[in-house]
Amino acid sequence: MSDLTITGATILTSDPERPLIEDGYLVVEGREIAGLGEGGPPRTVGESIDGRDKLVTPGFVNAHTHLCMIYGRTLGTERSLVHWLTETQLPLMCAFEPDDYAISMELGAIENLKAGTTTLCEVFFSPHYQQEVDGIAAEALDRSGIRSIFFRSSNDETLYEGFSETRAEMIERSTRLVDRWSLSARTSVGVGPLAPWASSQESFHDTVELSAHHGIGIHLHTAETSDYDGLVRGRHGMGNIELLDRVGALGESVMLNHCVHIDDRDIGLIADSGSHVIHNPTSNMILASGVAPVPDLATAGVNLGLACDGPACNNSQDMIEVMKDAALLHKVVTGRPEVLLAEDVFAMATRGGARAIGMGDRLGMLKEGFLADLALIDLDAPHLTPCHDPLAALVYSARGSDVRTVIVDGEVVMRDREVLTLDESRIRARAAERARLARVNAGV
Repeated sequence: MSDLTITGATILTSDPERPLIEDGYLVVEGREIAGLGEGGPPRTVGESIDGRDKLVTPGFVNAHTHLCMIYGRTLGTERSLVHWLTETQLPLMCAFEPDDYAISMELGAIENLKAGTTTLCEVFFSPHYQQEVDGIAAEALDRSGIRSIFFRSSNDETLYEGFSETRAEMIERSTRLVDRWSLSARTSVGVGPLAPWASSQESFHDTVELSAHHGIGIHLHTAETSDYDGLVRGRHGMGNIELLDRVGALGESVMLNHCVHIDDRDIGLIADSGSHVIHNPTSNMILASGVAPVPDLATAGVNLGLACDGPACNNSQDMIEVMKDAALLHKVVTGRPEVLLAEDVFAMATRGGARAIGMGDRLGMLKEGFLADLALIDLDAPHLTPCHDPLAALVYSARGSDVRTVIVDGEVVMRDREVLTLDESRIRARAAERARLARVNAGV
């Protein structure tokens, strides 16, 4: 960690009490933000970064992704979720070697960092758990310098050949991974059954017990498509949210991903439990999964995060793009331009995601005492000129490629679009070759 001072910047804090600072400064000491305000800093520490023509924002929280599937980018397009999975993605994953998981995490971390994401939730699954690939993947994410919550996911019943573990294996392997990362400042572990129609109710009980015993989060795919909901009802005799309520898998430590096909009763259960909902508008559109009732969830008081979903179903890891997609999707389906504002989706991408992972008191805003996770975005571009409204410019005009510098936990991990922690060109070359071989071996 190194001290630094940013001066002359436009700062979007995501702090409701002080949302915008113009011609501002921000001071980082160690891991934390030590000061910010207008004009010149009362004192300058460490490295000096010129913030003129730059927008400083909290680092984005990509609250749900599958970097483990990055080799499948652009494979199986124009299909619905279940067909996309079973016809291309899962067969491809069966052809992976252990080192492929390290390459996937490194490539995905680079892509996220270069678009301003400083925290991601990796919802990891694999048919190769017996080769300890979860440990390999978590180590690679930590090496990248990004902040991550590594959700180890699996099923105790058959989702696809090879993609299952016994309940005892899931408990033992999950516990080992949690213990390995229990003292890390930047990398942590969570759990969650991968697909609710391929997980027994006993497995959900195991997850709840692991969460309570270790004080870790739960992350659950929830009511993503209409076919998906039918599979859950066929397996458990009830809808997805009712199932989670029945097995005790709702609560403040729970992140519910998607929540597309839910009704008013489901929304009430989610709100009353304090569960968090993660919205994935881009992947929901690509897979024709439907539109989550985000405005209704917000009205009910549910905390909302935002996510790219995996690079194989979104084809991108650009949270700026996802903010725009979220705002536009709900405007067009409701016919109400004010239904989801730029400030709403920015909050979802920052402090909403931070709250969902249990870090809302120290992450997701630029505020004294908060962790120094932030991005500097270049405003000196044709598509950002003129910039009358910095927040509208970020959500509706900016691109991930406008991000110039990224700081995580007080460390500069990307400077002038060069990721300093990893060899990007080497990793991209290895990923392209390994993905080609996996595809050949899988026959997809």
